[in-house]
Amino acid sequence: MASAQHSQEAKNLEYIFHPSSVAIVGASPDPSNLANLVFLFCLQRFQFPGQIYLVGSRGEEISGLKVYRQIRDIPGPVDHVMVSIPAHLIPQLMEDCVSKGVKSAFIFSSGFSESGEEEGIRLEREIVRIAKKGGLRIVGPNCMGIYHPSASLSFGYDFPRESGPVGYLSQSGGNTFHLVRSAAARGVRFSKVISYGNAADLNEADFLEYFASDPETKIIAAYIEGVKEGQRFVRVLKEAAKAKPVIMLKGGGTEVGNRAVASHTGALAGSDAVWDALFKQAGVVRVYDLDEMVDVILTFLLMSPPKGRRVGMVGTGGGASVQGADECGRAGMLIPPLSQEIVKRLGQIFSAPGISLGNPVDSNVLDVSPHQFGDILSTVASSPDIDLLIAHVGVELSPFRYHRAEVLAQKVETIIKAGKAFPKPLAIVLHTASSGQSMQTVAEVQQKYFTYGFPIYNSIARAANAISKFLQYHESHRT
Repeated sequence: MASAQHSQEAKNLEYIFHPSSVAIVGASPDPSNLANLVFLFCLQRFQFPGQIYLVGSRGEEISGLKVYRQIRDIPGPVDHVMVSIPAHLIPQLMEDCVSKGVKSAFIFSSGFSESGEEEGIRLEREIVRIAKKGGLRIVGPNCMGIYHPSASLSFGYDFPRESGPVGYLSQSGGNTFHLVRSAAARGVRFSKVISYGNAADLNEADFLEYFASDPETKIIAAYIEGVKEGQRFVRVLKEAAKAKPVIMLKGGGTEVGNRAVASHTGALAGSDAVWDALFKQAGVVRVYDLDEMVDVILTFLLMSPPKGRRVGMVGTGGGASVQGADECGRAGMLIPPLSQEIVKRLGQIFSAPGISLGNPVDSNVLDVSPHQFGDILSTVASSPDIDLLIAHVGVELSPFRYHRAEVLAQKVETIIKAGKAFPKPLAIVLHTASSGQSMQTVAEVQQKYFTYGFPIYNSIARAANAISKFLQYHESHRT
């Protein structure tokens, strides 16, 4: 009965993401108290439409807002509280929040169970006891809180203001920043992001259950170090993975990592073999670092499932093509030979000494025009022996004929036009490491491809790995 009630509460967490008023506790103009200044700046930058209250011991004014000495002094109602004060002061603050009728709080402060010290563990239990007594829900402590762009909530000043279909929960605040920023740079936008730290009250099972039923969220991504309620987590994870793709990074997979987990959030990480078996049983897509997580998210977001694993590879550079074929093979993808008819048609488009018209197709960037590159892609896509295509291209500017800025723009447009015309999925790899090209130009090219629905990767190995996991997910869910 208690478990069912807990599940229903988790599904009803919507109010946490839609506060009408927010109080920042620990407000101070002191530059050393950077956290609270950042929280205030983020709310103002995102143009939070509700009331913002500041609470601090000095009672001065900051950014034109009055600073109240206690949360009980605030004249209006307070829905949500952001907390950045010393740990030993927080039990009394929780008492004040309960008296004030606060619905939720996120606690940035550390010094609780993650410290491993008896006093920190006692304080964490005490704040949870007080909160539960008053119907107050806690995110944290030792966390960054909530990023919900459509409600103008953020803890990252440079996070996108636009919302999207990806929900992300993370036990690590630092990993949250990394994931949101690196994914945003490649076009990904988020429905809601939760950094939940020690999970003293609301935990990973609560947020997974919430995301599974959240209409804003189509893909669930998660960084997990340990769990609070093992049996419930297993059940919720399986239910969530049936409802939506779940992409998960498990921290603490080694003995050293396990020790680091204990000191980071006070969680118990458990055996990596047990986690691996659980992920396979539940149908969770497991990744091993945050960059891989972004690759897999992009694949689920933009690629339609191909019929099989047969790849047609078209790109620049014989060495890159050979290495790319090896990398696809290692990832479980196939590079079948092209039929004589397809090879003949490719020869009619372009032919030069040393150029391979097999699979991979090596089209020398110094000689192939954007129009020819598009025709080569379309011809390979027409083969009945090919299920999807990978185009690997450089982002180069130089005096050479096909390296000029206007030709680069034309090539991008040609690849987009070709990719939209044939029904098979197209993935694009941008070779940028040796180009000397500006980050701005690379970002513009990436955004262009993303806007038209093509996933972009930094290497053929990463593309093949992400697509293989995407295919494995769909193969397992078809059975």
